[in-house]
Amino acid sequence: MNDALKGYLALASGLSEVTKARATTAAKALVAQGEAAANQVTSLADDLLAQSKSNREAVTALVKFEVDKALGRVGLASADEVAELTARIRTLEAQLRDAKAANAPAKAAAKKAPAQKAPAQKAPAKKAPGA
Repeated sequence: MNDALKGYLALASGLSEVTKARATTAAKALVAQGEAAANQVTSLADDLLAQSKSNREAVTALVKFEVDKALGRVGLASADEVAELTARIRTLEAQLRDAKAANAPAKAAAKKAPAQKAPAQKAPAKKAPGA
């Protein structure tokens, strides 16, 4: 197998990000060595870019799956679970603030109003002796 074809296959099967320039260079090398027609350069370069992106996405998904599985065995929460719990906590905190704000005027009014005392009862008048 010639070097141009090896380079093309290495890029196609690799996991690194392939730039448009690198893909075009690899495709032109195939044309120069007679492995491809000149009108195929753009198509070959686009294929390399698409394959490279697909490979990276597949490896990323595999790694994510394995990490999630390992975290599940250890009992740690996933990022999605932590995000969900964080959202629930924020909602509960907002509800608590609202409840406290709704109760604040009632408490303030209770503090401002003086306690009403019962009117003092007058003792019955004493009759004067001998009257």
